[in-house]
Amino acid sequence: MPDTRLTSKNSRYYAMLCIGVLIYAASLLVRLGKLLIDPSLLRDAAVYLNWVNSWVETGDFYFLILGKAPMAPPLPLWSIKTLMELTGVDAEIAGRTLSLFLGSLIPVIGFFFALRFTRSIRISLVSALLLIVHPRLVEFSVQPIRENWYIFFIAALVFVLCEAVRKSTVLKWGACGIFLGLSTFSRLEAMEFFPVAALILLFLVFFKKISLKEMLLSGIALCLTFGATALLVLWGIDFDSRFLSMDLAWNVWVRLLAGWLSRIHL
Repeated sequence: MPDTRLTSKNSRYYAMLCIGVLIYAASLLVRLGKLLIDPSLLRDAAVYLNWVNSWVETGDFYFLILGKAPMAPPLPLWSIKTLMELTGVDAEIAGRTLSLFLGSLIPVIGFFFALRFTRSIRISLVSALLLIVHPRLVEFSVQPIRENWYIFFIAALVFVLCEAVRKSTVLKWGACGIFLGLSTFSRLEAMEFFPVAALILLFLVFFKKISLKEMLLSGIALCLTFGATALLVLWGIDFDSRFLSMDLAWNVWVRLLAGWLSRIHL
């Protein structure tokens, strides 16, 4: 005789999955409608596309860092360039496609975030609806700008961070490090979440939710996954691994990191 509890759990899982897909489809349709009505590019979007085209023409990201754009966000530019190389489309189509994809996923994250912490389908659907029609989010989603990447990865980071607070595990803190790395390479202000994560770990120890050993392991997991994510992004940007050589590391990447740190205001 089948376990009714297991069957009910599977049915709920598939129902939530279908709702997530419907939310994504609705979000994508709204953003496509906005794009058809107003296909113009923002000034920042035009600048980013110009940087990507320069990168494609020169084949060297260092030209951007040392020349035109010392503070260029690496991950959005690299992902646009990669899609251009894989599909053969131009920079604008590649950038808008990635922006639409990531921007349409933000309401889905909002839905599951609200569902996880309110347990109410009605509240979760209203939250998703607000994110679907939010004018600024819709505007960002049709523009190839770094904000889409940043908002998406920060939303994922906050969701996993809240899960880690509810029930702290090394795996969850490692996931926080991954999303923190991806969001930092999308927009440098994401590094401000490092002290936030540290304070959360200290509060968990202070209120005896976790032990000191668990805090240290969680912090190490976050730092290691952040570092691994950073190295993977840098390797993806420059496949010949020149960023690992001492001369270019000190002349380029350390300078870039110092520039990022100088922009953070705590």
